Amino acid sequence: MRIAKKEMKPGVSVLELSGPLQMGVECKQLELAFDELLRENRTRVVLDLSGLTKLDSSGFGRIVNCFSRVSKAGGTIRLAGVPGTMAGVLKTTHADRFLKVYPTAAEASESFSDSAERPAS
Repeated sequence: MRIAKKEMKPGVSVLELSGPLQMGVECKQLELAFDELLRENRTRVVLDLSGLTKLDSSGFGRIVNCFSRVSKAGGTIRLAGVPGTMAGVLKTTHADRFLKVYPTAAEASESFSDSAERPAS
């Protein structure tokens, strides 16, 4: 899996995932990417899943775990470009109740208001 990190809007980090997100190295890569964001106090995150080719239960669990970690730090994650099969998993597991989904990373990034959800400096 490849993770590209960028910023579409000031204060909002976008992680673009491409390739498989499954048990093992890929899950660890995602965890390390979130460790880095949290060290930088970057807690407004868009996870762009449009490039995912495969997602297993470990990968899904890691996304939920990252959401929990960011929430505890006072922020949140938005999902973008969710593949059809994962959209079904979000509904079945009721994760769509706390993981907001947007068609594109740009729309997810814009959903963060400039004053709300910004971490204290």
